[in-house]
Amino acid sequence: MLSYFFQIIPMTIPAHTPEWEVYFCDINERPACVSVDLAYEHEAPIPEKDRAFELVVALQQADADGFPADEAEWEQLEAIEEALVDEFQNSLQAAFVGKLLHDGKRSFYFYSAQEALPEVIAANIMQQFPAYTYSTNTLHDPDWGLYLDFLFPEPVDMQSIKNSRILRMMEEQGDEHHIPRSVSHFISFATEDKRADFKRAAEAAGYTLVQEGKNQNESDVPYSIVLSKVQAVTEEDIHNVTLELWQMAEEFEGAYGGWQAQVVREND
Repeated sequence: MLSYFFQIIPMTIPAHTPEWEVYFCDINERPACVSVDLAYEHEAPIPEKDRAFELVVALQQADADGFPADEAEWEQLEAIEEALVDEFQNSLQAAFVGKLLHDGKRSFYFYSAQEALPEVIAANIMQQFPAYTYSTNTLHDPDWGLYLDFLFPEPVDMQSIKNSRILRMMEEQGDEHHIPRSVSHFISFATEDKRADFKRAAEAAGYTLVQEGKNQNESDVPYSIVLSKVQAVTEEDIHNVTLELWQMAEEFEGAYGGWQAQVVREND
């Protein structure tokens, strides 16, 4: 007689590992600072979390850019955030996807399965901070458009984030960002003619040709070029030069692919 044994193995859902990054942009011609958990790009949309919730807190004292004017207010905003995130994640299993600082307001964004409960929880939390006025908004957003189309960085902003990551890694290795060194930049184009036009414009802007090539794996932009320029690699310098080359590449229907530089220390 045959007997069969069946074992039910529970499925394990990988734990979410946050990947927070910050970038700056303009919204309605005013500076904005966006903090976003990039890790949700690979999970969104989450079907069971189809309700987006926004809490907007008015700053008590903003500077000319619309950001907190003193350290005390930064600390208060951090306290509000900590209370919100703890309660939303514990009570609603909500996804905290991002926050925005813009025009004298701090906004927090969550996704959950609940429509009315987030507003109740937020009201209870904000009672702990009576000096602050706030507003809320709930949106049925099954496609996660608020996250993917509003909070998530545009490609040029993602390059800015990549710049900051590289600079942090270089700093950990002892790099002195203010010391000039040769920085290489990688750009690709759809045609040889567009690459040639770009090369002339880049050389006129002070860049030096390192090499040209063809990458068969890049069917859309197979014609590559590497340029270099001696410069410091402070965050401002790198952001300015990558933006310049990004825009120049777009003008000639190309794609900016990134940069690299040697780590330089004061006594090297």
